[in-house]
Amino acid sequence: MWEVAREVRRVEGKRTSGDVVTRESGGGPSLRWPSRTWEVGAAHTPGSTLRVSERFGPESTNRVVHGDCLHVAAALSDEGFVGKVDLVYVDPPFASQASYTQETRLDGPADGRVLRTRAYDDSWPTRRGGGKGERAEDGVGAYLDMLAPRLEAMSRLLSPTGSIWVHVDWRAAYLVRVLLDEVLGRQRFLNEVVWRRAPNLGRQAASGQFGRTLDTLVVYGGRDARLHPPTRLEPIPASGIRRDELGRAFTTAPRGDYSDESMARLEAEGRVHRTATGRLYVKYFLEPNAAGELCRKRRIDTLWTDVPPLRHASISERTGFPTQKPRALLERIIQCASPEGGMVVDLFAGSGTTGEAAHGLGRTFVLGDSGAVSLATTRARLLRVGAAFTVECCGEVTPPVGVAPHVGVRREADGSVRVDLHEPREPLAWALGQEPGEGEPFVASWHSERRPGTVPRAAAREAVVPAADVARHATALEVRVYGDDGSVASLRQSLLEAPA
Repeated sequence: MWEVAREVRRVEGKRTSGDVVTRESGGGPSLRWPSRTWEVGAAHTPGSTLRVSERFGPESTNRVVHGDCLHVAAALSDEGFVGKVDLVYVDPPFASQASYTQETRLDGPADGRVLRTRAYDDSWPTRRGGGKGERAEDGVGAYLDMLAPRLEAMSRLLSPTGSIWVHVDWRAAYLVRVLLDEVLGRQRFLNEVVWRRAPNLGRQAASGQFGRTLDTLVVYGGRDARLHPPTRLEPIPASGIRRDELGRAFTTAPRGDYSDESMARLEAEGRVHRTATGRLYVKYFLEPNAAGELCRKRRIDTLWTDVPPLRHASISERTGFPTQKPRALLERIIQCASPEGGMVVDLFAGSGTTGEAAHGLGRTFVLGDSGAVSLATTRARLLRVGAAFTVECCGEVTPPVGVAPHVGVRREADGSVRVDLHEPREPLAWALGQEPGEGEPFVASWHSERRPGTVPRAAAREAVVPAADVARHATALEVRVYGDDGSVASLRQSLLEAPA
């Protein structure tokens, strides 16, 4: 089926496009599977041209691209992004052999209406054994055919200090490690972070195995990459709290492997506690958390149990996208792996969590996904948080065409024009803007989108075009409506013909 082989030849001076991220010479393990045609370092294939189709907000370097990860990464390379990206986060399919459906709650309560739309397929064709010595394959070969070249294409974008975080689970984590060893070299491995994404409950807890409650973040970096792990406050029980002569609360820990020189330095800093028997302990001063509990500040390690799963996030954060990740998880990754103002790329964008987190933390972003549902979900989500961005297309992908909207227009006494959306009744989002000319993007001047929550708030059904803008839209106004299924529908509407 497939195997891990030991690569014995030396790869001398193999370098990626742009001569930024390099795989140093030397043998290492490699994956072999029957359908493999991908080879590391093969000539770079030019990408498709990125075409701007929409713009929301002022001019911005933030981009949302509808297109396959491989094509988008190649196009970004052709634009000169090689060596410019601080962080690549990617949450690809997990080889689950399943199809996923987005569920959008339209009116809140548990018995309310739910709109279901096919989001994406994570199914990979299988091959049955037939010839002598041939074994059945469970789809892993087709999965690797997809994943390997895309990991390499995204790795080309990394700056020397940048890192790539690949989010997978037990099905693919071990495969990704070997693929990235091939692409970047074993010496570029930085961390394997384990995130506890769910409690061990229900059928899973009662099964004949330990509950599969973990996801893995495989982290590799450029030659100068360094991560900056944050700290967290851990409550200390009252029995473990002491106070010094100044009344400062502290707890202690054995000296461990601290050298005598290090202990002398700590004692000079007032951080050594001596017991009555003369034993030495290291002091850790405590500080209160938001609840007033005294806590020790600890640097976060590779076991992340303190980021709650999405089910515990606020309802307003949940988009209904089936494999959405919590914003807190992406915020931690972005903060520890990219500088303020840095560039973040996610080309399996899903629900757009990476973009929302990057926007909130002052980073620029490039998001990409081949799914129309992902594009629609991401667009509406970024609009809700006030992000400015362009929407672009790459390759042959086009969103499905929706049913043309039906609107009513009326000129008000002050010269403004009111636009009422009659149909569709419950769009994911809709926008108004100047009708674009040939080859020009649609530039939104007004937009409204549904907001999730305990009781979801529907998009506004009426918009007012100020009198000052009516003349600007004299040729025609374009109404664009976006559906949960990724569809886009447009209508050309003259404002000058609006009745009083």
